[in-house]
Amino acid sequence: MNEITDSINLLNLDTWNATETSILSYIKTPIQNTFFANNSELIGTALRQSIIYFAETLNTTDRLSCTLGNEFRSTRTHKYQVLCPPDNKTGETTTPMEITTFAPIAFEYLRTIIGISRNDFHTSFDQGDFISFANTGRSGSQMYKTQDDAYVIKTLRDHEAKLLLQTLSGLYLRYSHTCSLMTRYVGLYSVNIRSIFSSEIYCVVMLNNLPSVLDVHEVYDLKGSSVGRFSSIDLPLKRLKALKDLDFESFYPYGIRLPHEIYRRLRLTLENDIFDLRKMMITDYSLMLGIHHLDDYHRDNENGDGQSKVKLRPQLGISSFLAAINIDRAAIESPNPEEKNETDNESNEKFITKFIMKPLHLIACPQEDTFTGNTMASSLLGIPGLTHDGHRVLLYPALIDCLQTFDYFKRVQHTLQNLRDPKRGAEYSVIQPDEYEKRILRFLFEKVFVDSKQTLEELLASPNICDTLPDNVNIERCQSINERLTQPRESFDIIQESDVKYIEETNGEAIQTTEVIQSLTLQPLTPVGLQ
Repeated sequence: MNEITDSINLLNLDTWNATETSILSYIKTPIQNTFFANNSELIGTALRQSIIYFAETLNTTDRLSCTLGNEFRSTRTHKYQVLCPPDNKTGETTTPMEITTFAPIAFEYLRTIIGISRNDFHTSFDQGDFISFANTGRSGSQMYKTQDDAYVIKTLRDHEAKLLLQTLSGLYLRYSHTCSLMTRYVGLYSVNIRSIFSSEIYCVVMLNNLPSVLDVHEVYDLKGSSVGRFSSIDLPLKRLKALKDLDFESFYPYGIRLPHEIYRRLRLTLENDIFDLRKMMITDYSLMLGIHHLDDYHRDNENGDGQSKVKLRPQLGISSFLAAINIDRAAIESPNPEEKNETDNESNEKFITKFIMKPLHLIACPQEDTFTGNTMASSLLGIPGLTHDGHRVLLYPALIDCLQTFDYFKRVQHTLQNLRDPKRGAEYSVIQPDEYEKRILRFLFEKVFVDSKQTLEELLASPNICDTLPDNVNIERCQSINERLTQPRESFDIIQESDVKYIEETNGEAIQTTEVIQSLTLQPLTPVGLQ
């Protein structure tokens, strides 16, 4: 990749209206995503090298050329000649590529107030090629992450990129002076390959909202909607990373109980964030909720062979789902756990330091307001909570997809939804921003987060909800969950008909198992207290 030259420009977004998005923006997005996916490795390599180059030359180029007051409107484009693989007709060719950084000085200021040094930002992108991973959302956006899991790179529609630039000064003030659980956007770039298909593809750099050093057992995308809000992922282990609203209601029928003061601060923070999103006419955003179980997983070393295996304790809720799946979780453990643990211990401190989205810190709660005696709880500052059956969990919430306005396209989509299904029109994902605000807050603080009206110590000493319920209530709850979990799925049938010798982990690596999985048939649950 041979570089040619740089050019510096200023943007004019003053007359642009975020709610008047052209339909063309939505039409060309699938084409762009397909083109991006087919050239993912090439684009990823060029983008990563450009981000490093822009960071290294910020002082010598951007600061010298940008005048006071233009920090949020400046752009710099770096032009390359990219060597493409030879083909049968033309042999080796070169393709012009342009990569642009938007508001580089403003984003540098923003990263500084968040707590990201220039050296840390540079190091994260300099560690190796991006890791491409699947996006389970409907947008079809392409996604990368850095080798250290500190940053996620995601493609945006052009109107989303413009909205980010238009609101960047407000985000700067919000990140520096206000408690907020909004996703931290820390860089914006565009890629333009001059080929048969030529179009500018925008890529935003965000902080990873989940700690890579911690095994986050479940990830939920919550909108408060009830239409199409079951996970569409068939394979169970992958499905746990792409759960939705109705999955949460099935697995946590009584929500997750929080200490009173933490609940109060969490609610205040989310209400303020969502209020500001509504004022900007933003809709269809989500609360991403990562859940780490402290009690559901335990180490079993009784066999004396030094092998540390993960087992599940059957219970009502999410662990029942895992226990019902006939998969030996030990199959995905490291073959050399002692060596792995030693390596992990050396790098844990580095990853903990790089993880900035610590929920207790973001909602201004003291570090002491978490479970004692647990290093990860006190270091990563997840929100402590208890499930209905008394299991301790750490929560990592963050508002994501906060750049989608209720524009012309979504107005048409909302109208068609009401015409097609008038009885459930308000339950679809896309509704008007003021109604969306009411719905998501009602869902989050009625069905997800429950105020225990107790301190953490009192909460830990209180009885479990399931222990206080009549047996017939537990039976009805288990029957409801069994109906949900035993729904036939095509992928399950395929696996039942063949021997499966590999389990694919989320990083794409295939790990050979020592046992053949005979079936993924889900077994009925036994009600708590009636075993």
